[in-house]
Amino acid sequence: MNREMHQKVMYTVAAIWNWVLAILFLVLPRIDIGYFGISGNIVPPTFLWFDCFMGLVFAFGIGFYLVSLNPEKNRDLLLVAIFEKCWVFVIGLYYFIAGEASVWVLAVVTGDLLFGLLFAEDVLAMRRASPT
Repeated sequence: MNREMHQKVMYTVAAIWNWVLAILFLVLPRIDIGYFGISGNIVPPTFLWFDCFMGLVFAFGIGFYLVSLNPEKNRDLLLVAIFEKCWVFVIGLYYFIAGEASVWVLAVVTGDLLFGLLFAEDVLAMRRASPT
């Protein structure tokens, strides 16, 4: 698979990943609050911040889709995406170690870390290939 096709697939899969997670985490707790247990042992008194975060997860998915259309043009946006993916992992790992997040959260944020590393590799490859 050539680099251009690899990028299109990778960023499209990242977009779908974000969209699916955002929708699931927005819908499941409303179907049965027991689903919220995958996030941790304590159900918050409001979903305000959680819902805001999931909205941003969905919005980042839109960004990943837009990047898939032209990664080179959107290369600088990938720096924000790399930070976001790594930050989500760090926060998820912290709460898992503190006993406030389940292994399922750790699995999801590990997926984010993998995307962050793939994005970083892609940015470095684009820089190496760039004439400037």
